[in-house]
Amino acid sequence: MKNGWACGLSCAALVILLVGCGYHFAGSGSFPAGVSRLFITMLENRSAETGVESVFTNDLIYEFTRNRKESLVQERSSADGILTGSIVGLSVDNISRSTVSTALERRVTGTLNLRLESPEGRILWSSGNLVERQAFAIVAGNKTATDRNKSDAIAEVSKKLAESAFNRLTDNF
Repeated sequence: MKNGWACGLSCAALVILLVGCGYHFAGSGSFPAGVSRLFITMLENRSAETGVESVFTNDLIYEFTRNRKESLVQERSSADGILTGSIVGLSVDNISRSTVSTALERRVTGTLNLRLESPEGRILWSSGNLVERQAFAIVAGNKTATDRNKSDAIAEVSKKLAESAFNRLTDNF
């Protein structure tokens, strides 16, 4: 009986501590500057990878739809916040080798920069550079499989960046 009370009391103390210190789940806050209706534009691609702007934009839209579907609008004119940005870069680096000239694994690093603007063009929020990384395997003698692994890694970087962007935009710090 004493153990039940002690456990209950400990759980209650933990809940009070977490609530009292302002703890909250990432992405649970509101948008900056009172924005409630958001329009997301196609991201600008400044990387050397062709076509990634649609992948990154779609992942960003999916992340906002998954978490705040009611806040997205389909027309720019009905939004009180416009999310714009650019894919600053996508780089690929070797991270492990079997010999000096033979790579075993590479890493994709994606950098994204976002801005939330008012319909009049005033900047309400800026992300700075968001950076995410994902490793992928080199398949010896099979360029097609290696390229597929690279594409999968880019897609994963895109998803991670979309999640980071949503969480940063909705943090109330």
